[in-house]
Amino acid sequence: MAFLDFPFDENLPSFFGHKEVLRYLNCYADNFQLKQHIKFKTRVVKVKAKHVVDGLWGTKWIVEVQSSDDLSATTEKREFDAVIVCNGHFVEPNIPEYEGFNEFNGLKIHGRDYRHADKFKDKTILTVGGSLSGWDITLDVASVAKHIYLSYWKEHKVTNFPQNVELVTGVNKFTENGVVLTDGRELTVDAVILNTGYKHSFPFLSPDCGIEITKDNTVRPLYKHTIAIRNPSLSFMCLFNRVLPFICMSLQAKFIKAILEEKLKLPPEEEMIQAEEAELQKVLDRGWPQRYLHRLVEFQSEYFDDLTNHMQVERLPPWVLNLAFFNITCLLKDLEAAKMLNYEVIEPDSFKTTIYSTI
Repeated sequence: MAFLDFPFDENLPSFFGHKEVLRYLNCYADNFQLKQHIKFKTRVVKVKAKHVVDGLWGTKWIVEVQSSDDLSATTEKREFDAVIVCNGHFVEPNIPEYEGFNEFNGLKIHGRDYRHADKFKDKTILTVGGSLSGWDITLDVASVAKHIYLSYWKEHKVTNFPQNVELVTGVNKFTENGVVLTDGRELTVDAVILNTGYKHSFPFLSPDCGIEITKDNTVRPLYKHTIAIRNPSLSFMCLFNRVLPFICMSLQAKFIKAILEEKLKLPPEEEMIQAEEAELQKVLDRGWPQRYLHRLVEFQSEYFDDLTNHMQVERLPPWVLNLAFFNITCLLKDLEAAKMLNYEVIEPDSFKTTIYSTI
């Protein structure tokens, strides 16, 4: 997860907590003297496009801002030549429409709001969702919970969990005190943690920005998943899921920078539309639904190589994705054991693992 130009503290293990990640990001900002350029405690209320002429700089951006300390405060409008949307997509939770969910009397939270396991001590928990965040939260809660049912609507990929974790089928409906599964089994639980993903959300973008969030939760039309085709001075950072986020952000930031500095020329609009359609067709050819347009997983190297080739810069060293995919294999084999691995990179294309005794 480290940015390529700023490694993690060598004294940290390969798996560490959110406090260390926050510390790393602050150190990154301090090292590159970024904070002096940031307007803190400011909320973006609205971004409107003012079309002037065609071309890269043909749109001016009217941005309405407000103090985040006082949401009743008067807003202020500013004009910008370019806008880069970097608010991420781990904000607006995706809550499935379960029958009886509102009648369930226990604690209900989405993984977005999970902070620590204390409130789940000695309780019987249902965690819903069998992907990375679901695995991590289940593993964390297992240290204090009485029992955990991990519900996943498809085949469970992880084969080895703590003894108090039981794998169960998908959710059919909720009751006042529990849940009925798709196999007909009824469970009594004290709390539910939904690790059911997120929705793309840009409530500050006005319709004239030329961006649509489709019913499949894709953001379109975009060139290379980042440049707004109709208004190319508007761009987006890391809309992907199942991706190495900091690596992706590093490369996309360089790509956007090269375009704004006019060192990289964009193709005509029609060609960019065709490129996006070709990306969607590749998704469909893999047998994936359209909502997976922004999903990369094993196709990350293809996307990263495409960006570096366009910019004519050095490709990622092979160890980056080799290590990532090796780690996923270890997680699927034994979640707890995988978290005990320490990785040491041996440039340029290999790494070695050791085991440490505490996380």
